[in-house]
Amino acid sequence: MTQRADLPVERWQQWRARLTTRISDVDPTALLADGPVRRKAALVVVDDLAAMVAGHAHPEIRTLVDGAVARGGAAEASLLSGVRVAREQAAAINAAAAAWDELDEGYRPATCHGGLYTVPAVTAEAEATGRSVAEVLSATVVGYEVVTAFARVLPPPRPLVLHPHATLSPIGAAAGLTWLRTRDAEAVLRAADVAATMSMAGPFGHAVTGAQVRNGWPAAGAVLGFMAADFAVAGLGGEPSSAWDTFATGYGHQISDGELDRAFDSWAILDGYHKVYAACQYTHSALEASLELSTRALAGRSTDEVDEVVVATHPLAYPLDNRAPDTALAGKFSLPHVVAAVLSTGRTDPSVFDAPLLDEPALARVRERVRLEPFEPLPAAPHDRPARVTLRLADGTTHEATCLSAVGGPDRPLDESQVLDKVAALTSTAAPGFEQVARSLVLEPAVPTSGWGELLTEALR
Repeated sequence: MTQRADLPVERWQQWRARLTTRISDVDPTALLADGPVRRKAALVVVDDLAAMVAGHAHPEIRTLVDGAVARGGAAEASLLSGVRVAREQAAAINAAAAAWDELDEGYRPATCHGGLYTVPAVTAEAEATGRSVAEVLSATVVGYEVVTAFARVLPPPRPLVLHPHATLSPIGAAAGLTWLRTRDAEAVLRAADVAATMSMAGPFGHAVTGAQVRNGWPAAGAVLGFMAADFAVAGLGGEPSSAWDTFATGYGHQISDGELDRAFDSWAILDGYHKVYAACQYTHSALEASLELSTRALAGRSTDEVDEVVVATHPLAYPLDNRAPDTALAGKFSLPHVVAAVLSTGRTDPSVFDAPLLDEPALARVRERVRLEPFEPLPAAPHDRPARVTLRLADGTTHEATCLSAVGGPDRPLDESQVLDKVAALTSTAAPGFEQVARSLVLEPAVPTSGWGELLTEALR
């Protein structure tokens, strides 16, 4: 390893050794005999696949599909619209679809979407090569473990400058793919080292302004994951310090001393969270506080009576202040828009945060009256993403609602039935067979013995 004054070489080597040991000799049968791990891995996979199904309804994703079909090539793996294309194309387009509605699974201990960065590449490779359902679940656990470990040990400065969909996605894809192909922990770390150098400098602010290339970053990461896996095998390797050189030296991330010394004693995937609101997770506490006010203070009243909306929020949400969002993505990353949409409609279903309401005049009027301020003092985790929404009405009355932690957080996790109900709602029209396959995969005590491709074909009927 490179001897550098700023790199804690011995501790970094020890951290890598512990991570390597963690994923060494993972046997799908033994790993999935652990009921909570098996069920959580299945839940992450079906949640992200359902987000892909929903994402394929958008015209931009359909255009990507049409382009992939027109170019022809091997029909190796399924898009979640049912079309088969080359595995790298399937992974890329499915990843973009999964990111589209902000309904994919996430990870609270670090700014990272471990499932989004792992599942599209793993499922495409598994279908193309005839792998089993058990191997898909196990590769997802391993890829998730690796990418979240890097995300925790090299956390970004706040406020966020770069988006994790760009910086981290190649690592998750490469790790999951390489484990699926080799079951070799050393090979997985070598592929992750290569993938770290392929990290993309996607600006976080692009999500706020609504530049929809942001939804392309996990797609590019999936393709780069395939390249990193291939490069590592071919001898186009990186360095054990590649992640440090990229994230710390290149991006200015700090190293977490606690993570350097952390024992890998629980699978990271168990800490994943699931979302029900189709907006950036940083807005969810304000969203829930606004819902309370819409059913209480605004019950039977028009939003024309709203003079001002003050949202006290946490540091991650404070930059989300776009008052004129012009794409669905911008709306999902606009705290004024999310709050105004909920106050105006009294609803939180996915359609509330989609493009059609962006130009609704009454909603736009409320959006202009939203003012953000810091939530002080900021509570400790898990209440570190709170919001307090204060309505001032034309009659002089003031109404307030506070949400310390939105549903989906560590203290208010969605249970399996809630996630599966969400999955059913997202897939009922486009893939009516998906719900039953998803419920069986999560709830049945044994992993199906069928191949992954067979199970996916059944789900997409």
